[in-house]
Amino acid sequence: MRNLSGKIAVVTGASRGVGKGVALGLAAHGATVYITGRTEKDELLPDFMKGATIHKTAEEVNGAGGIGIAHRCDFSRDEEIKVLFERVKSEQGRLDILVNNAWAGANHVMNEYFWNAPFWKQPIALLDDFYAVGLRSGYLCSQYAAEIMTKQKSGLIANISLYAARQYLITPVHGIIKAAVDKMSADTAVDLKEYSVKVFSIYPGSVATEGMKEMAKYDPSMNVDEMESPQFVGLCVAALALDDKTIEESGSVVLTSKIAEKYGFTDIDGKQP
Repeated sequence: MRNLSGKIAVVTGASRGVGKGVALGLAAHGATVYITGRTEKDELLPDFMKGATIHKTAEEVNGAGGIGIAHRCDFSRDEEIKVLFERVKSEQGRLDILVNNAWAGANHVMNEYFWNAPFWKQPIALLDDFYAVGLRSGYLCSQYAAEIMTKQKSGLIANISLYAARQYLITPVHGIIKAAVDKMSADTAVDLKEYSVKVFSIYPGSVATEGMKEMAKYDPSMNVDEMESPQFVGLCVAALALDDKTIEESGSVVLTSKIAEKYGFTDIDGKQP
């Protein structure tokens, strides 16, 4: 594969988890990555997430072969999203990759209702938050990205989705929002195809994020060694960005394991998920 040196990426929700992994995966190919999210200081984070800030991720991106630029953005606030893309446009004059990954799950996953209550006993705020930061924010980011990418007639928008769109997972809210994300990918791809801008929904498998590793301490059935690394998702985004022929499949749902199989690479531990 070619590298991404000189290419500009924005990854939303990149202080930790899949977003951080995507940033590091793109960095491995030499990309310049805007690390975006709300977390600048870790005082309020639980112990297992200490250090998970946008600034720490930017440092790690620099160490991984890319250029990391930290930018604080609350993706529930339209005005902050606008400022982010204005900065990218002003500083770089282009945008090659947008990864819509931010979500509002952290506000809810520590609550009992998230895991065990039927949907009619869950607060409507659960749906509102997942919609605001997960669907609406991704749509708005895609609008700003499209304004830049259509002018340069190239680019990739990758929407991190989940198999919950097609199969029940924990709570109906997961499926409702992720199914909408997949439809967003399919339909925005139609408008963007003539400008050679690609859009995909990406389904990771089980990912060994900080949260999953913490949960595995209390659940013997969870084996994080068998999960994908967060960086693997980033390597998959890079592969899609580097292959111009993928415009023909634009709008589709793609699995990380199938992307790696197609392009002949493995996870960072050498395994093939």
